[in-house]
Amino acid sequence: MKRRELLQAVGLTAAAGAIAEAAIAQGSKVIAEEIMVPASDRGNVDRADDYQALLKKGYGHIGRIGFLSPGIVDETLSGQWYRMAPHGVTLVRTSLELKDVTVEEVNAALARTEKASTELGKYRPDCIIFGGSPTVAVAGHGFEKSVVEKIEKASGRKAFSAQTAAIEALQKYGARKLALATPFPDNVNVMVKEYLEKSGFEILSIRGSGVAYHDLTLTPLQKSWDLGKRVFEEAKSADALYFPGAPQPCADIIDALEKELGTFVISSLQASLWKALQIIGYDVPIAGYGRLLRKAG
Repeated sequence: MKRRELLQAVGLTAAAGAIAEAAIAQGSKVIAEEIMVPASDRGNVDRADDYQALLKKGYGHIGRIGFLSPGIVDETLSGQWYRMAPHGVTLVRTSLELKDVTVEEVNAALARTEKASTELGKYRPDCIIFGGSPTVAVAGHGFEKSVVEKIEKASGRKAFSAQTAAIEALQKYGARKLALATPFPDNVNVMVKEYLEKSGFEILSIRGSGVAYHDLTLTPLQKSWDLGKRVFEEAKSADALYFPGAPQPCADIIDALEKELGTFVISSLQASLWKALQIIGYDVPIAGYGRLLRKAG
């Protein structure tokens, strides 16, 4: 077994890279070639500095982002967050205990916002995201301002709504005509459409995935891909494709869809991360998850 393979086998990829670099510096090309870390693993080498920061400051050494998540159970929200977010940016999540996307459940979740904000504030995140499109659409246009004020007062932290982040991202790239691929039922889509229209957008096409709320985290990305392409093609002249709903599995198709469709693509969670990174002062571009994060710097 070569030195590189041995080191990688015991999980010391970063060490393999360091030894290879030392070998090059000493003129030992053969040893360097044996243990040089492949390009596909260079991200692991980059974690060496991160590891030192972890030892000194913990997992959230760059930033700790609070998230008031409507859904009672989480899988794809945090899963996608940690695929997109830089190492050192953590998610400090709590739940509003929403069990389904219905008007009744949304209103019940909204009633829990102040208490949840108070508890989340005790953990001192750098800022707080108020998650959900239905949470602001059901309550009506303009509600996001009052609920953010309530969250900030209860938590003592700066806050913003995920829907506001998405709107700012769309405005940044001059998008006005939208195609929406959502995980919501038709009656909620009507409310989301009305909310966005009152925010200055023209909704040319909107469709739900038809997936039951409890099955959303099991959804393969191919379904999101097909739905996104369908609504964008139905819209014919949309400026952007938007995936609302943070748990909707789509983070890893954003970049490819932008290339396939030749348009700007955002998701709720991607836009929330983008705005949170602005707040904590992180401006390093992030590749692989669409123009919004790639142009962050």
